Amino acid sequence: MIIIFIILFALSTFFGFMYINKEVWRAFVGGLSLLLLTISVMLLTLHIKDNWGMEKRTSTETKIIYTAGPLDVGFGMLLKSEIGKATHNYALVYRTDEKDKEPVSHFQPDEKHLVETLKKTADYKRTEDSEAKLVIRTVKWQFKNSFMRLLFGIGNEEGKLVSEHARAYVPKDTWLVLTQEEAKKLQAAAPAMRAKFEAFLKANPIQAREVMELQKSNPEEFAKLQVSQIKEQLGFKE
Repeated sequence: MIIIFIILFALSTFFGFMYINKEVWRAFVGGLSLLLLTISVMLLTLHIKDNWGMEKRTSTETKIIYTAGPLDVGFGMLLKSEIGKATHNYALVYRTDEKDKEPVSHFQPDEKHLVETLKKTADYKRTEDSEAKLVIRTVKWQFKNSFMRLLFGIGNEEGKLVSEHARAYVPKDTWLVLTQEEAKKLQAAAPAMRAKFEAFLKANPIQAREVMELQKSNPEEFAKLQVSQIKEQLGFKE
């Protein structure tokens, strides 16, 4: 609508100064049209430059996420890959459904849409919670009211992305957060660790029974035991 106003005021300014003979009416029509034209151009400039007439609106979405590791172990796993150096911005690997056969990498840069990609970030945080989740905080431009939408709604600006930040919250005692290199190290060491654990159980039948009972009665505590042993044996740090 603002573009239509600018065109109309430009035409009326031209008409007022060029075709009205009476000096008073020429000054009134031409001057008023020029003033309105100037105001319209200034408002459009403010809108383009500073998103005048719009406001940032934030929405939050929470999703449960599932391990990127094997499904037959008691503990969870989140894989991370930092984008750049010391950016604290990560591509994260996890399952979005516990029935998924394979985990999927999320938040990788999209080279075909770099402008949008630069507005999106992701990281992780260890928590005391027992369940892993992903919280996505999205900020978008929205018109303040219907009048502003009618006035400036010409460029598909409604819902334009300002920023998007995703954070994975993972239980610190029952999940591992690993780089790809650490995950490969764990995979390579797993057979030896499993053999060592089985040998320990055979040599200590009473403790073996306690461990098996713990696995059945309290899977969370058993997962904590697994995670602590892996960190200790492979030197993984928080």
